[in-house]
Amino acid sequence: MRKIARILDKGEVLFVDDKGTGTTNGNKQDCLAFGFKFRNNKCYCFDTTINLNTDKNKIKGNILKGNGSYALGIGNVIKSGINNVALGFKNLIHRNASNSIALGKNAYAENFGEVAISSSKTTNRAKYSILQYDGVTTDNTATELFIGGHNGARFFVNESCKSAYYIESKLVILDGTNNNAFFITHYILYKYANNTLTEVIEVPLLNQGDSALNSVSVTYAPISSTPDYIEIKVTGLTSTRLEYNLILQVTEIKNV
Repeated sequence: MRKIARILDKGEVLFVDDKGTGTTNGNKQDCLAFGFKFRNNKCYCFDTTINLNTDKNKIKGNILKGNGSYALGIGNVIKSGINNVALGFKNLIHRNASNSIALGKNAYAENFGEVAISSSKTTNRAKYSILQYDGVTTDNTATELFIGGHNGARFFVNESCKSAYYIESKLVILDGTNNNAFFITHYILYKYANNTLTEVIEVPLLNQGDSALNSVSVTYAPISSTPDYIEIKVTGLTSTRLEYNLILQVTEIKNV
């Protein structure tokens, strides 16, 4: 497989030639090895026949709405929201997403603060996402965690199609007053089918740390709403301030 020498303004890819001193158009195998498109005996990194605007402004060839958003690549769409970034080809950031990032090809961010990654050849079909929750408890009452600690920011489900979600949850807990720390991990499978979000299976993996925090817990629940969402609650200790940081790593597939 040849190495890429450079990419021209209109997306044409040139490869290092056999001598290693010049460039060549390469062949179909060279081109497809990078996930590019081979047309008329040339390789293009954009799977589009549109004549691209070669202005050096990196937002050209993309559709951006909302404030503080930015796109690098082509075919990216940011529908609304604020402070969103799309990098790559035909990534999509939905209207309800803000402070989100979509990376790669055909990635789609649908939730607040989401980092969505994909290399799928099909739009809106598959992605890997990272969502970060944080919060505080001062008693032993079950308290909902929100993405970034922003009230109402949850993992909402796109109800336009059936889907499955494999989730790895990692929670770290800090009692800064008494210098105690703890972590809790879970593996969870959800599905959205027949207009209902359902937990298929939940596997608690490890609960370990300072013994003073052994009774701290986290629960997950599918909530019927508009749209449905996954609720995450933590239960802390009486008269103790605890800090929480929880990461959801979500592997998602849809039947589009």
